[in-house]
Amino acid sequence: MNDDDRGQVHIPERVHLPGPALLAGLSTGVAVAALTGIAAAARALGVRGGGEDPVAPEDLEFRSDRESIVMSSDGVPLHVREVGPRTAPMTVLFVHGFTLRTGSWVLVRNALQARWGDDVRMVFPDCRGHGDSGSCTPEQSTVGLLGDDIATVIRTLVPEGPIVLAGHSMGGMAICALAAGHPELIGSRVVGASLLGTASHALTDVGLAAALRNPVLDVVRVAIRFLPTVVGRGREVIKPFATPFVTAGAYAPGDRSATMTDFSSTMSLSAPLGTYAGFMPALEEYDERGAVPVLRRIATSVVCGDHDWMTPLRKSKALAEELDCELVVLADTGHMLILESAPRVARSIAELVARVRES
Repeated sequence: MNDDDRGQVHIPERVHLPGPALLAGLSTGVAVAALTGIAAAARALGVRGGGEDPVAPEDLEFRSDRESIVMSSDGVPLHVREVGPRTAPMTVLFVHGFTLRTGSWVLVRNALQARWGDDVRMVFPDCRGHGDSGSCTPEQSTVGLLGDDIATVIRTLVPEGPIVLAGHSMGGMAICALAAGHPELIGSRVVGASLLGTASHALTDVGLAAALRNPVLDVVRVAIRFLPTVVGRGREVIKPFATPFVTAGAYAPGDRSATMTDFSSTMSLSAPLGTYAGFMPALEEYDERGAVPVLRRIATSVVCGDHDWMTPLRKSKALAEELDCELVVLADTGHMLILESAPRVARSIAELVARVRES
């Protein structure tokens, strides 16, 4: 066994599974045991809800003008919400992150609509396997297909006019995949891109990818594949332990709105089990560095929180250097920057749009 193999569980293509009850119990029990320790560590990170909650439940209600279904190139129905008139001179298309959904953009959407009114149309697709979009097989759960989906949404719903893209985490990866797979759209239709808490290739040694290379998750993946119903019931047991971990991994330490952190952790932990199992390998293997020269044709910005554990600041600095673009560092902010620092994220996107429109 070499150094790269240590601490990893290698599952052969043909797995001789134990009985359903044993495997489900093992996957749930191991995950609970691991997450119990993780939860204690998460609490130590100090994400707290204190004082009057600045976010009300109604602030997190995503209001849209239109909803539609766009069929992907391989037959997955993509649910899309729109805000603003179709005749607006500029469109901004938002792509959310792994295990999230359109609703994760709600505070950014509210801030930008207040700023733009009817002058900019905003388009919010749920990624395949997420939100109200259709489910997909493991073979259909790739970052490349996420990029294809953006191209399909553009050609179907925004056939004319300039477009600025904003992608958070996996959504930023999807934008890179779009650039690599559909370079003809970059510069001709897509004139700007805001990349938020993301990278051009897998972060194999830190953050999300390092967390995904975990023996606990290898067991859970096999169980999800072969016993989704049983494991689904077990997930309800895991949720109380997982919630502090999800919150601490997503936000910077300090006082945070309990309404907001509950909203995001519930969203993430409610994602379909098939989405977790399907996209994990894709995120581990992700590499779209070929997109960098294509994205350099247009105006770009990289935005990252200074307490981002999933995609650390040094990775965002490297991406900004690759793109030769502005790097916006948000103080006291973690990976869930689109909720945690929504006004500042909205301002950075608005500034990019203004720069594009002035050029």
